[in-house]
Amino acid sequence: MTKDEYVKTLEKRIADEESNIIHDNYCDGYVDGLKKAIVLSKQLDEPKKVVIPQFVADWIEEEKLYYGNEVDPLGIIDLMGNYIASKDSRYEWLKNIDNQKLLLNAIANGYEVEKEPKYLVKIKGICQENQWLDYEVVGDKRYFEINSESEKYKTYFTKQWLKDNWPEYEAYNNAGLLEFEEVEDD
Repeated sequence: MTKDEYVKTLEKRIADEESNIIHDNYCDGYVDGLKKAIVLSKQLDEPKKVVIPQFVADWIEEEKLYYGNEVDPLGIIDLMGNYIASKDSRYEWLKNIDNQKLLLNAIANGYEVEKEPKYLVKIKGICQENQWLDYEVVGDKRYFEINSESEKYKTYFTKQWLKDNWPEYEAYNNAGLLEFEEVEDD
């Protein structure tokens, strides 16, 4: 019996019960149970979307552009095969068999992009106890200062944002001068 046949059988039983003249608590409970069974059975074939890193989602989207908004699983595998020997850390991800399965699952069943964690960032030896690195955007310039957390200054950063927008980030980070405290993102 297929899922659709099962749902139709349950719907027929509901219709039969509702056509009965005598309705009591037992009958109502039975019908409610059948309705719940229909809802659950419709979810049986709905695969759960996997969570993948942003760069993997970018690979899939790049492939969609190349193939006219269609995901071609073999095309993505071919694309990945071209880069598997690369030393780029993103392609190191692909060498793991579980990650390969995750990629194929994402292609077949859909995906959600993993949210990059956000941090409060302290510069050791400079920041006081309740002070964090922050920025205020004014025009095209970004100013980095050390202030207590407030609404005026943004104090939550992803590491990628810091790499892209704070030229001194690598120097401070490589010297071990940055302290990160992960925060919940809304």
